[in-house]
Amino acid sequence: MKRTLLLFLISFSALFSEEEGPKISKYQVLYLIHAKEVERGIHLYEEYVKEVGRHDFFILEEMGNLLLSLGAHSDDEESLLLSMYGLGMAGSLEGMDLYEMGMESRSPMTQMATIQFLARLQDDRVEELLFKAFSSPYLPIRMEAAHALAIHRSEKVTGMIDSLMQRLPPFVHVYFPELFAMIGTPDAMGVLKRMVQHPHLAVRLASILAAAKYGRDDFLSDIRAGATHSDQAEQETCAAALGYLKDSHSIPVLKSLTQSGHLNVKLAACHSLSKLGDLTFREPIIESAFQKNPLAIPMLVEVPNTEPLLTSLLNDFNFNIRANAALVLLKKRNPKCVPTLLEMLIKDERDLGFQPVYSLGHAMMAWKVISSATQHAKKTEQDIRAITLALREQILLDALELPEEDFLTIAREIFSKKENELIPILVHLLENLNTPAAIALLQEESKRAGAPFIRTYCHLALHRLKVKGPHTEALYQWMEKEQDHELFQFREMLSWTERKEENTHYLLTPKETSRLLIEGYETLAESHEMRGIDLLIKAIGAGHKKNRYVLAGLLLKAIQ
Repeated sequence: MKRTLLLFLISFSALFSEEEGPKISKYQVLYLIHAKEVERGIHLYEEYVKEVGRHDFFILEEMGNLLLSLGAHSDDEESLLLSMYGLGMAGSLEGMDLYEMGMESRSPMTQMATIQFLARLQDDRVEELLFKAFSSPYLPIRMEAAHALAIHRSEKVTGMIDSLMQRLPPFVHVYFPELFAMIGTPDAMGVLKRMVQHPHLAVRLASILAAAKYGRDDFLSDIRAGATHSDQAEQETCAAALGYLKDSHSIPVLKSLTQSGHLNVKLAACHSLSKLGDLTFREPIIESAFQKNPLAIPMLVEVPNTEPLLTSLLNDFNFNIRANAALVLLKKRNPKCVPTLLEMLIKDERDLGFQPVYSLGHAMMAWKVISSATQHAKKTEQDIRAITLALREQILLDALELPEEDFLTIAREIFSKKENELIPILVHLLENLNTPAAIALLQEESKRAGAPFIRTYCHLALHRLKVKGPHTEALYQWMEKEQDHELFQFREMLSWTERKEENTHYLLTPKETSRLLIEGYETLAESHEMRGIDLLIKAIGAGHKKNRYVLAGLLLKAIQ
């Protein structure tokens, strides 16, 4: 209502204003933008600024809000998505009606993105909008909304998620126990208790693991009983769960399971006994890893003095063994993993991808290396490319814990091979490292010939670090050059069932060049410098039309 009244007053003032002062009325600017004459409105505002000699922050705020509203009410789905992204960057809760439009969109990507934006907001209206997602015709959207509501620990959501689950075939029920465990209310625990007795084994096992991982020791009686059952998958899951819950009363049962003829049951029991303090049971795990069992290798993360074994596995002909050994050595901060990690990080003619594989009871996981991943992805429902990129980014995050020179070795190779997908996160890590060697590498790469993307990202980092040099000027020049034809695009999103970590870089993220352009504008917005505001306004008026919705959000951020 306020916005409608304001627009009426703007229109009235623009048409009939006879006030003294500047020849150009600032209300005319808003009238033109409201009338979708954005280029004319921006040009008129620039003339207004020249006349009065300063920016008008009231008019800029209204301009930003009007542009977001125009994008939201556009018939184009991408414009709506970009408007939501801009609103998110502005950090504003003023546009909840925009998120409501996102939930009512027919595009599953827009609905998914809307849910992920809402999941990060703390507002009483968020739950109401997320509930609307349960009417989506797309099951992944309803599942994502259920996850978002579970994060919020909504008191109303247990019944809705339970109702959703009951309408789905039993094989899908395996995704629900974690949701109820996250919510943690008495109602949710009641449903989880019921699921531990589910007629389908896979659902029972998922329920036991969820209860254990969330520390629900009130499930111990069911888990202890399951450990004595004859099914090997159930024995494995229950053995692992008893270790998660540190149940010392179950030591006799666990010791009996170490004699199992099923290797996965034996390993899960040994791992749990090791967690409970009996270090002698580490030997079977070490022996299984020595026998090149991929599922045993990740368990060595918690076993000290296994670096010689892991290093020997780096020489195995099977890349699955080498990759899993390298990831464990990375967790142990051992630099001998670097050559193998580089094989995983750098693309070549093999087109390698990575996919998680699980034991029968889902208590153990290892990574499987896939050759010709692009072709493989076409035959499966999993998004191998997005999962692989997420793993590569996680490797880089973990690699920051290696000795600095080893991390810089990885960084130099990524720069050298122009692995543009990894450049954004790599540059941020070097920026956060902020050592003389890291800054020197950024300075070196800011001069790299034939790689404008890398050069500009390094200039951006060096500008933020306030390092002397041509970095600010180079950044402005690149952004002015790109503003006319660079359309913001987004990477593929992983659903919560595929994400291995809850890091934001797995969510709605711009593609590489778009991400650089947005980060550049965001940096200028955060600096609150007049030159940055001038560039934002110029890009809104003269740049690509769809860019203006994200830029509107950044403009709001710049004037806060």
